[in-house]
Amino acid sequence: MSDKLEARGYDRLLFEQRDAVLKVIINLPEKNNAINLEVRPELIDVFDKLQDDSSVKTVILTGAGNNFSFGGDLRSMEGIPGSMAAYDRMKYGQRLIKAMVDLPKPIIASVQGVAAGAAVSLVLASDLVIAAEQAKFVFAFIKVGLTPDWGQYFFLPLRVGMARSKQFMMEGGMISAKEAFDMGMINRIAPDAELDEQAWAWAQKLSKGATKAMSMVKAAMNCWPMNLSSYLDLEAGLQAIALTSGDHKEGREAFLEKRKPEFKGE
Repeated sequence: MSDKLEARGYDRLLFEQRDAVLKVIINLPEKNNAINLEVRPELIDVFDKLQDDSSVKTVILTGAGNNFSFGGDLRSMEGIPGSMAAYDRMKYGQRLIKAMVDLPKPIIASVQGVAAGAAVSLVLASDLVIAAEQAKFVFAFIKVGLTPDWGQYFFLPLRVGMARSKQFMMEGGMISAKEAFDMGMINRIAPDAELDEQAWAWAQKLSKGATKAMSMVKAAMNCWPMNLSSYLDLEAGLQAIALTSGDHKEGREAFLEKRKPEFKGE
């Protein structure tokens, strides 16, 4: 496994690494993988450490057991001493979303069972999503008198549009994997028994691609929405880097030599 993570040690996360793919597993199945106050700093630390970990090129994010995650721990929300403490709590939690977005590597969310509340936000903050056929996505905030958090206001309309986003946020409710796929919220659906296998295969395929260019695609797409002039400036700068990269040199030579490229993320 990655030396950076192995040396740290984590109590509430599990890891599995195959070649350049790392699976990060929220390991609280007895609490439906609640993203509680103990899990959050561990996830933030992992994504921060992966920033410059050359042994990992693609990440799979999932939960242990039958469910992806039921989201935040409602029990920990009792007795918050005022709005400033609540604000500080929210700003700390948002560091996890920023760490995921800022990671210059693709994150694939692999969703089994239920993803609810803040766990839906983790799914939306991931770059790509594969879900089991029986997976469910639950928009739970309004049901307990809360508003969406952890980037959901930003990511959900980009994936499903404003009308559906307002409905989910105001009414709450649950949608199936097929409904999520049909509206563009997720990328793939797998038979339940094949979810893990398909997630690994997809991640390994990405890890063998032009990962330097992928990191720039991710950075640019996470700036959306910007105006055209801003995007033209951004893409010019990114393409200037890509044009002089080792991956482009290898891709160009492989194309001309009619062979499969061997990218190194350089």
